[in-house]
Parts: sequence; C-alpha cells; structure tokens
Amino acid sequence: MSAHGNAPAGGPVTVDRQPDVPPAAATILVVDDQPQNRELLEAYLVAAGYKVQLATNGREALQAVAQSRPDVVLLDILMPEIDGYEVCRRLKADPETAFIPVVILTALQDVEHRLKGIDTGADEFLTKPFNHVELFTRVRSLLRTKALHDEIVATNRLLEERVAERTAALERALRDLRETDRVKTEFLANISHELLTPLTPVKGYIPALLQQVFGPITAEQRQTLEIISTSVDRLHGLIENLLTFMRWEAGHVPVRLETMALEAVVGLAVEITRQDAGEKQIALETEIAPNLPPIRGDLTALTSALRQVLDNAVKFTPDGGKVTLGMRAVTADSEGPVSVELTISDTGVGIPADALPRIFDKFYQADASATRRHGGTGLGLAIVKRILDAHGAQIAVHSRLGQGTQIQMEFPASR
Repeated sequence: MSAHGNAPAGGPVTVDRQPDVPPAAATILVVDDQPQNRELLEAYLVAAGYKVQLATNGREALQAVAQSRPDVVLLDILMPEIDGYEVCRRLKADPETAFIPVVILTALQDVEHRLKGIDTGADEFLTKPFNHVELFTRVRSLLRTKALHDEIVATNRLLEERVAERTAALERALRDLRETDRVKTEFLANISHELLTPLTPVKGYIPALLQQVFGPITAEQRQTLEIISTSVDRLHGLIENLLTFMRWEAGHVPVRLETMALEAVVGLAVEITRQDAGEKQIALETEIAPNLPPIRGDLTALTSALRQVLDNAVKFTPDGGKVTLGMRAVTADSEGPVSVELTISDTGVGIPADALPRIFDKFYQADASATRRHGGTGLGLAIVKRILDAHGAQIAVHSRLGQGTQIQMEFPASR
C-alpha cells in the first residue's frame, strides 16, 4: 500500500508532509501485510492524534475487530489467507460490525476491482497512488458519520431501556390493580354475605307481623311495617345483585342452556314486575308475535336479566307512563327464523348520549351525583350484559333524554 506517488501494489507508503488533521479519540485499525506500510501509517495517524491498531492479515483483522471495535478500518486487498474483500464482506455481514467504516486502499485501479470493493460493502475505495490529505479527509468524514450513528444507537438504547422500565412499571401497576380488584371483589362478596345473613330473619318476620301471627296490630303499625317491608325488599335486592355480580365476576355462575320458549321467561318476569308498575300507575303492555322459535337458555339467569331490565324501565318512567315489551322472530331470506328479538321500550327520562357507551360498565350510573333521584349500585345492567353474553345474545340500547329508552335483545334461535 502506498501514499502519494506512483508506488507498485504492495509497495511502501511514502509521506511527504503531515496534513492539518485535528486530534481525535478515534481508533484506526490498519490492515496490511507489508510492515513498512503499517509502520508509516501508524506514525502518521498517531501524530495526527488517533489511536492505532495493527493487523498483518485478514485473520488478525477479524480478531482485532472482534476484541475491540475500531472506529475505522484501513484495509489492503492483496493479503495472504483472507484477502481484503472477504474481510470487508464479513464485517458488513455481521450486525455488530456492519456500521464500522471500511476504507479499501489498493494499487489495483481497474473498474472490476473497484466494483468488487463496493459490492463487499466498503464505505470508501481509494486507489494507489492516493493523496494522503484526501485519505484523512475521508477518514474524518467517516468518523463524523459513525459518531452520528453511534449517537443514534445510544439514544435508541436509552429509549429502549426507558420503554422497558415503563413497561415493567405498567406491568407492576397492572398486577397491583388486579390484586386490588381481587381483594375488592372478595371484600364485597364477604360484606354482602354478612349483610344478607342478619337481613334474612328480618325479611322473614315482617310478613308474620303483617299477618298478625304474634298478635293484632293497628292500622298505623301496618302502614309502618309495609314501609319497612318495602325498604327491606329493596335492600335485599341490592345485596342479591351484588352477590350475583361477584359470583359472575369470579366465574362461579355457569349457565345451563336448555331448549326453551322465551315467552315463558317473559311471562314470569312481567308478572313479577307488574305490581311495581301498578303502584306507579304505569301501563305494562306486551306485544308477542305467535309461533316464535325456541332458544337455548337458562331459565333462572334469563328471568333475572329480564326482571332487571323491566325494573329499570319502571323505575325510570314517571308515574302514568308506559312500558312495552315486544317479541318477534327475525328471519334471513328462506332459511327460516334465525333469532328472537325482544324489545323493551319505556316513556321514561332517557339516558344522556355520552353515558350510553358506559351503561354496561360495573358500578356505573348515568347520574352519579349524591342527589340523584334513583338509587342502585350500578350493577344491574352489568349483570344483564354478562348473562346475555353467556347466551350468545346481543343487546343494544337506544335512548333520548325526556323521551324514553329502548333496549333490544336478540337471542339465537335453537336449531
């Protein structure tokens, strides 16, 4: 390898003066099988402020790069064992060393060798005789490019570390949240059970008192007991809802699907709700189409779900309003009925548009203020959604403030 002058391939490097190269902390690996070339380039690079590593052949060059990553490689081509082309190809094929700049220096000047050098991935290709000022200008340029690359790599590594830390923190927070939710679920289940236990005798004694089993009561006492009975029933319903939801959350309420007529479930739920509707003078009407196909369902779970929807409709409908329950078969061309659609409509207060996407969330209430008119735990529709999901049924809610709400449920027909 030679510099400045017409030297033969593999001949000595001659240097006539030192170019104005600013000192740098970079390490340059010089690879050449000619000792005079290595020595002269080492002297020049050290004088310019660079650190220098030396290799006498391709094998030593690859070992040197593996042990300590240089910042630039000055690589001769014609060397024994492994030539410069193969060294460059291996360096560029390895992701760990692919971005180390390689400058090929050779006396071979034909286009074929130049193209071969470029094809191996060399960053610069300087032929002998070369101008040493040009060489170090190229080296400085490559060092700047590598410094930018190293900065990007370091920044990416820092970002990856921060992302990993943030991911780990989020995973810990998620585990803590799940644990908190589990503890909360257990607490609610336990407290609900503890509330239900002392409530059971209260609920049992009130009817006995109203029937005067323990002696006669006055009209005023009867009125008071009836108020207490209503409140106890309401409290019992809230606790039952809470226990039911906790069981569903824990997966302890499997539904047993059997072929059944949905009309039977509707009839049972309507009869249970009719008394509450009558107390508010709300008309409870049914519009059931004939010859509806059967569905696959759990009688107890579906009755509970329909009662919840009907209770909500009655509760949020002003006195003198109307609740309508309709059922019809949904068909698809000539395939026959594919589902049964059940619609419950009321003339109640309606639901705000921004609340509709969340009405099936647990503990959510459209009116969450402390002064809200209607009580409840916000679990009713959450339970309904879980029961319908277990039946493969769909539910949709349409509502307008001041005009009422319509809830549509669609159950797959049993085939």
